[in-house]
Amino acid sequence: MPNDDSGTSPQAGAAGRPTVETLAALGPVARSSVVDAVADRIRNEILTGRLAPGSRIPSERELSLALGVNRLTLRAALARLEAGGLIATRHGAGTVVASWRERAGLDALASLIGSIQQEDPEWRELVASFLELRRIVAAEAVALAAERRTKKDLEAMQACADEQSSRIDDPVAFARGDVAFVRAVVRATRNVGLELVLNTFARLPDEHPALVAEFFDRCEASLAYYPVVIELIRRGDPQLARDLVRRELERIDEAWHRRHAPRKVKR
Repeated sequence: MPNDDSGTSPQAGAAGRPTVETLAALGPVARSSVVDAVADRIRNEILTGRLAPGSRIPSERELSLALGVNRLTLRAALARLEAGGLIATRHGAGTVVASWRERAGLDALASLIGSIQQEDPEWRELVASFLELRRIVAAEAVALAAERRTKKDLEAMQACADEQSSRIDDPVAFARGDVAFVRAVVRATRNVGLELVLNTFARLPDEHPALVAEFFDRCEASLAYYPVVIELIRRGDPQLARDLVRRELERIDEAWHRRHAPRKVKR
């Protein structure tokens, strides 16, 4: 069939738009790619210590053979890891594992939690760090929002909160809705830095759904949190908002830790 430079085809609808049948035939594209998978595999080796800081990364030839990928894919994955501060290229030494505690960004925390078994004591320590960071960011975000919010901001928060009741049976969907609510709060702070920090948390539902399901194990009970936050922001008292949010999140996190306490082995 000859090419049609107009961009339309016999299966295209009006104004050159593809038909429903054409779109359905295309289907969704998988989120993860081979580059993602390779980067994740090497990242886990680094974060779990199997590739220690300062050690040299195997050659491209060795890695590509071991992982079953071509060198172009491997280089793209390594470039991603270098941008994330997990590896570094040194003149005369090749590519080495970096000290991720000194170079990696916040994204590494979620990846590290996801790469460790829940039975490992270190898993609980990392989760505690993650939840503590969430408390700090949330308390400051709500305090700034209370100081700077507009009527439009409050309406956006309320709209996000209203939609959450339909998601209580799906922890991952509820988590995405929670991110939308928090984003409305963060936008009310007029702080770009907080928006960028939020992006790390926003990726959790897609990248670590099992972890998200652990965090959001009481979705229905969480619904009561939204009107409280909105009212605190509406009142416009930053210190009150900061103190109450921090205190309430500490209570919620302590309850979560009790529910997920390690089971005692019977002897």
